[in-house]
Amino acid sequence: MMSWLLAALLLCYIDRILISLAAIEMQREFVWSDSDKGLVLSSFFMGYLVMQIVGGLLSNRFGGRNIFLAAVLLWSLFTILTPLAAYVSFTILVLVRLLLGVGEGAAYPSAYNLIHSWMPLKERSMSIGLISAAASVGTVAALLTTGKLIEWFGWQFVFYLFGSLGFVWTLFWIRRVPSIPPESQQPKKLSSSITEKRGPIPWRILLRHPAVLTIYLVGASAASISFTMASWMPSYFVDAFALSISEAGFYSMVPWALATVATLVAGRYADQMISLGAPPIRVRRQLALSGFALAAVCCIGITTTTSSAAALLAFCGLFAGLGLLVPGYMPVPGELLPVHGDVLYGFMAGIGSITSAGLVALVGFLLENTGSYDMLFYLIATLAVAAIILFYFFAQATPIEVDEVG
Repeated sequence: MMSWLLAALLLCYIDRILISLAAIEMQREFVWSDSDKGLVLSSFFMGYLVMQIVGGLLSNRFGGRNIFLAAVLLWSLFTILTPLAAYVSFTILVLVRLLLGVGEGAAYPSAYNLIHSWMPLKERSMSIGLISAAASVGTVAALLTTGKLIEWFGWQFVFYLFGSLGFVWTLFWIRRVPSIPPESQQPKKLSSSITEKRGPIPWRILLRHPAVLTIYLVGASAASISFTMASWMPSYFVDAFALSISEAGFYSMVPWALATVATLVAGRYADQMISLGAPPIRVRRQLALSGFALAAVCCIGITTTTSSAAALLAFCGLFAGLGLLVPGYMPVPGELLPVHGDVLYGFMAGIGSITSAGLVALVGFLLENTGSYDMLFYLIATLAVAAIILFYFFAQATPIEVDEVG
């Protein structure tokens, strides 16, 4: 299951990242302002946020395998339709990007459901690290190949190519992955408590519990940093250092590759520490705080750079921080609500999509009015510091009893 899940998530991020490089050429061809470009880049998150929440609920009700399949079909279709939409009208393009976000929005809540249904507790940090690494690998693949493909075949080609691969993947998923995990792969503790009786969704906990509200805000900070960098980093290198699209793709790829390594190493470390008896909250806090601190410092560093090489080095530090914090906060929804972690994850990711959409769109406005990316990096550093404070004082990684808010 995991190999096919990771392959689809890799495609998910390739399809998502294509626009960050293609938009550079599209802005020139369609004569967009920076605000127009920001709207195109952010419209994805408007659909994404809705399905992050709904996707968690649907996965909880119908199973992660089926919802994940529907998600891949939907996002692949709207990836292929992106060039046609761009030529029809700007409004239709924004709508198609929004619907692409609807498809991709269900991917991670359903993947989270699959991991908590198929994988034992001691392997979940690494499994979550792997699905996060798939996002980074997909981003690296897109940034490494898309620039040259656009130069050789035009920006339209990349949407047709990678969108089509999603339909090929669905044939294998249907044949190879059953709706229910084989008996030998079902986590023992889940077989009775989750698969037989999930119980009602604890809405009051989802809306009121301090630890849940904390993970919403921390997740929103992490998502805003990651998604904004994914959307605007190639444009930053083109605008700040006059790099070509393929050069900007390469420069943007290196930090994502480092984030992949950091995520896998941190996930392995977290699993080992927890298996040795370390309290999960101590491990989560150590990784999350270290990651956010490194990201904040490197964001400030980027504002002082005067060369593309120095900026790349600072971005590498920023993305290493993003990789470290993934096993620090992403497993927490399943630890707070073992039975409904997929729903909580969907809410966390949905709120993160709201803040991400706002920040991605805001960048275009800031560029038009200041001509500089510096304010963006100051805002990201502020988000990281706020997340450090929240996670240190209010986070927990132990199950919430339903009667805690009774």
